[in-house]
Amino acid sequence: MARLAFLGTPALAATCLQALLDRHDRREHDVVAVVCQPDRPQGRGQKVEASPVKQRALQAGVPVLQPTTLKKGSPDGDEFFGRFSSLGVDMAVVAAYGRIVPQRLLDLPPRGFVNVHASLLPRWRGAAPIQRALQAGDRQTGVCLMHMVPALDAGDVFATDTVTITDDDDGATLTDKVAARGAALLGRHLDDLLAGRLPRAPQPDEDVTYASMLTKDEAAVPFQETARAVFDHCRAMVPWPGSQTVVDGEVVKLFQPALTDVDTSGVAPGTLVDVDRVLGALFSCADRAVAFATVQRPSKARVPAWQWAQGRRG
Repeated sequence: MARLAFLGTPALAATCLQALLDRHDRREHDVVAVVCQPDRPQGRGQKVEASPVKQRALQAGVPVLQPTTLKKGSPDGDEFFGRFSSLGVDMAVVAAYGRIVPQRLLDLPPRGFVNVHASLLPRWRGAAPIQRALQAGDRQTGVCLMHMVPALDAGDVFATDTVTITDDDDGATLTDKVAARGAALLGRHLDDLLAGRLPRAPQPDEDVTYASMLTKDEAAVPFQETARAVFDHCRAMVPWPGSQTVVDGEVVKLFQPALTDVDTSGVAPGTLVDVDRVLGALFSCADRAVAFATVQRPSKARVPAWQWAQGRRG
């Protein structure tokens, strides 16, 4: 029975962790430790909460480690290295952990570290591959099992699976789809990975792109771009940082974008051109309007766009 460790933090990672826990429950392999980021304040109330991975691990009765750093020479990093070394791990699995794993840790397990990465490498290496794929208008993405090296998402690839991106997808729904596919891919190949039977292919040097972390500033809708680009951008910002604009001096949050056939090529970008009871609030882009079905004013509830419009006129 192989000894496994898992490193990850958000919901996507928790789904992948479950693939290991299923084998753990059947006593096929032993998940000896789960490593995740320290608990941090969440949501509007900034209440400190355990991450999805920590919650899942505790429910399964698996020990959880939460180092503040992995760096050599730091007290916390060196203490964690000592604890991890003592676990006798055969292989470690990583999914959206959020930190670069240093070489001294990568060298410990005989079967190394395997990363469940949410893109078709080498496209979208980095922190936000799902969101950047949406924002770029990609029509497909996927998931890879990758042999980890110190360079960012540059290791050899063991296996891939493709996920189609539709216009109904946003950052939340696509994350769920990719997470489920990643967990299935990991479960399907876990025994071959542990046995060293799964061949790996180097990533090509061409077509490398990087998926930088999202920033709060990206909530501002770039209405100066085409409607298609605006639509893709807003879908990528779900659930964070969201989409917003300024109407009559007031910042309003915009939800549920949709493309329209309304020509706004001669209208200043970002102008509220109409509020349709079915489509929602129509804002001008470089060529056509994008509609948002629901709107939220500061400190108010999210409401249908037509209801928000009535309140503005009132």
